[in-house]
Amino acid sequence: MNSQLAIYTIAIIILGYILLRVIASWNTKRSENIILTLALLASSGVLMAMGSIEMAGRYGYSMIIALFAFSLVFVIAPLVLFPIRRLSNVTRLATSVDFLTFRYRGRKVAIVATTATILAIVPLIFAQLLAASSVINIIFNSDMQIMTLVTMLGVVGLICHYTIKSGAQTNLRLILATAGALLLVALAISAWISISNSFGGLEAMDSWVILRGQQETIKRLDTSYSLFIIFLAAGLSFPTNFNVLVTETITDHQANMTSWAYPLLILLACIPLYPMLWSGLNLESSSSFQNYLFALPLMMDQSVVASLSLASILLLSIAVCSSLTILGSRMILNSMILPDKNLTQQINLSYWITRTHLALAVGLMLFFVTLSLSLKSRSIIDLYLVGFSGLAQLTPGLIAAMYLPKANHNGFIAGLIGGMFLWLISLALPLIFGDWQWHIPIIGKSLLFGMQAWEVWAIEALLLNITLCTLFSLFTKMNEKETTYASICMADNVYIPIRVELGQKTVKDLTQKLFFALGEDANIEVANALEALGLDTDEVRPAALRRIRDTINASLNMRLGVLTTEKVMNQAFPPPKSLNNQPEDLFVLESVLAVHGNQLTGIASELNKLRVHHREILDKLPIGIVSLDQNGEILKWNEAISEYTGLDNSSAFGSSIVDLPKPWNKEITSFVTSDDLIRDNVSMELNGNRRWFTFQKSTGVPIDDVNDEVILLIEEKTESVLLIQKSINNERLASVGRLAAGVAHEIGNPVTGIACLAQNLEHESDSQQVLETAEHILSQTSRINRIVESLIDFSRGEKSIVKDLQRVNLQEVAEETIQLLTLGDNAHQVQFRTNIPSDFEILGDYHQLIQVFLNLLSNSRDASTANSEVTILATEADDKIRVTINDSGTGVAQNLQSQLFEPFVTSKDPGKGTGLGLWVVFNLVKGLDGDITINSPAENDTCGTTVALTFNKPENQQ
Repeated sequence: MNSQLAIYTIAIIILGYILLRVIASWNTKRSENIILTLALLASSGVLMAMGSIEMAGRYGYSMIIALFAFSLVFVIAPLVLFPIRRLSNVTRLATSVDFLTFRYRGRKVAIVATTATILAIVPLIFAQLLAASSVINIIFNSDMQIMTLVTMLGVVGLICHYTIKSGAQTNLRLILATAGALLLVALAISAWISISNSFGGLEAMDSWVILRGQQETIKRLDTSYSLFIIFLAAGLSFPTNFNVLVTETITDHQANMTSWAYPLLILLACIPLYPMLWSGLNLESSSSFQNYLFALPLMMDQSVVASLSLASILLLSIAVCSSLTILGSRMILNSMILPDKNLTQQINLSYWITRTHLALAVGLMLFFVTLSLSLKSRSIIDLYLVGFSGLAQLTPGLIAAMYLPKANHNGFIAGLIGGMFLWLISLALPLIFGDWQWHIPIIGKSLLFGMQAWEVWAIEALLLNITLCTLFSLFTKMNEKETTYASICMADNVYIPIRVELGQKTVKDLTQKLFFALGEDANIEVANALEALGLDTDEVRPAALRRIRDTINASLNMRLGVLTTEKVMNQAFPPPKSLNNQPEDLFVLESVLAVHGNQLTGIASELNKLRVHHREILDKLPIGIVSLDQNGEILKWNEAISEYTGLDNSSAFGSSIVDLPKPWNKEITSFVTSDDLIRDNVSMELNGNRRWFTFQKSTGVPIDDVNDEVILLIEEKTESVLLIQKSINNERLASVGRLAAGVAHEIGNPVTGIACLAQNLEHESDSQQVLETAEHILSQTSRINRIVESLIDFSRGEKSIVKDLQRVNLQEVAEETIQLLTLGDNAHQVQFRTNIPSDFEILGDYHQLIQVFLNLLSNSRDASTANSEVTILATEADDKIRVTINDSGTGVAQNLQSQLFEPFVTSKDPGKGTGLGLWVVFNLVKGLDGDITINSPAENDTCGTTVALTFNKPENQQ
């Protein structure tokens, strides 16, 4: 055992991991980009560290073409993987097999795709195990294959355990990034010391290359076509690439960054390969090309550099074995185990899934390790060529899933089985059993199977796959569901879940239904969905409930896979019988376009700009716009209707009209369900105020097409209605004026006669009682005359002008008003209590003030209960006198308080009030330069009413 190499190797791995851990702890975009790019470089395993040098020796410049083709998937990702990433943002896809299952539908698709993927990654795992054995053999100076395999099984098992249990691949990515960083440093330093020790400098190396004819050797391009096609196709279906760009939650910026950073890093890593190859040839090293990375430094006694190379190779093999094993076991779990599992009977489902996933990962790694004991080939690049040829068989199905809507599951299965069968016979099995040939007697030729003709069989298997897929897709039919999902998965499509009415109306209903299909984990899934969406358990809006359902569906896709999730969701929330012509969920559509709208190009970008422009126009219109689907769900709610209702767009969008606040729910529902196309002057009580609206709608009959909508236009007409009412009131006042003139004329003559009779009675009688009666009659006739004069003024449309204002004692006015009220025959009497100082006087008209107090006190009496008390209180402050009239009656309704001083407004029953009393009081008080306010409930009380009159003091009292 070379203890020095072992110590250096372990120390370098530890230091490298600590360094990358420090970089990751910065939590900046730059550190995240560095970690991601280095992890991608290492994701292909020992291909760059060992296989690339051997490939450079075999195929010359074709090696660069092949490696660039493998990284080209990130350059063309916007055409291939980004559409799947966009789909995964909505529905979430755990693996590439889940995407194929989602697209082609059916468990057969999942089983065939999973089996093909597992078979294809077997040679790649073999390559990692072979590389690890080379490292261990160098360190221990002997063949330690069994120990290596056991150690790899244990280490990979521990990493799988930690990664699966934590549910995050952060640490695995850090291990990959560490391996990538060590690889770059090892390539650079190994190439530099190789050139220095072998040639002495770059100029000497150039001379040697020309002298030995290496220029012509490396220009060989005879296999470049096959290498380019296979590496490109393998890059598209490589599980780790899919996992990074689609499954993991990297940002769009990081995804775009990989399109240039990863290919650039690959090209940079290719630079040291040819100098190392030429250095080894010049030194006539006995090591194989694939071992040059650590063999050359060992030849030059560079133990630290050799340990650096060994550390990078060992870490690469461990990380890639762990990554591929976790992904492969996840595919098996989602496609073969969970669909048959009765989830409702499983206690602690999450723990069972974690435990099963871990058992599958360890079992799969054990299978790889055991099978590797039968391996005949010892070439890293041969294993990669075979593995990549197998992965390439999945690529036609992936591309067809996004660009060929007619490709169906029959074509995918037939093509994949045919291609994989030919690959297995011609390339995979010869790795274990050795190359073989089949002699064909008819033509007298033999077919070679194995790596001697790999470029032929790899392309032939791919062509057979494409041919079978095309033929079966052309001559077999697709069902309705498959056609729908084929349209969903198209590269130019944005997947929007359909807008269907759920049978569940509350979050509690959703939870109960999900419980019967999922078991105890239903509560966890619903709680996680509510937290992710920022909703609460009281949510009842149909659109919000659909978002909860879709979020649960996406979460279950990641946990259980597409097949099991579909079974659970169909059981909990049965889909419509037909998926065709179902309307899309506009909330999700708007959300997706808001996030990804800036990524649109060409006509799509222009149409999106036009959409935004039209949306802004509708939002800014001064008329309320409401769009409803056939179930009464709100699809459009602009700013004007938000202002009318006080309900913003985020709260209203997606809710049902029956859930709107009162009275909007009743009025809109009544109008929508009626045959009316227009309804004028819809009166509603809003925030204590009466408002009027005009309703219009686009159709008068029920809509049958699910994509049709009912458009409501709601325009406020309050100002117009009030203006019309004011005009009507003015006309009524004019009519009352004309009536008042006639009444005044008719009353004047009898009153004059009554006054004459009372005067005669006063002169002809000596009885004291008769004289008092005659005096009262004359006083009242005088009051009637003044009222008649007021009626005449009113009929002329003039204010009651007081030509000669006099000092009026407020106490006397109040006492006389109370006396007049006690003379009337009222159903019930109240107690009037006055507290007015005897010296409180104002400038005014005595009889007009009598009329003011008479109206106010009579109103208080009518609103009060029998034997209750009405108080009249006068106070002074500065140059003002304030008179308040308080009662403990029924009070004034809130909706009338702002209209009390308008004509024809009354709270009394029809026939018991004209609605002119307070209007007259208001005008009389204003005519005296006073002010009046009415508060209900009364001041310092919870019931009743307080009327406050404010007058100016006469000048000599100020």
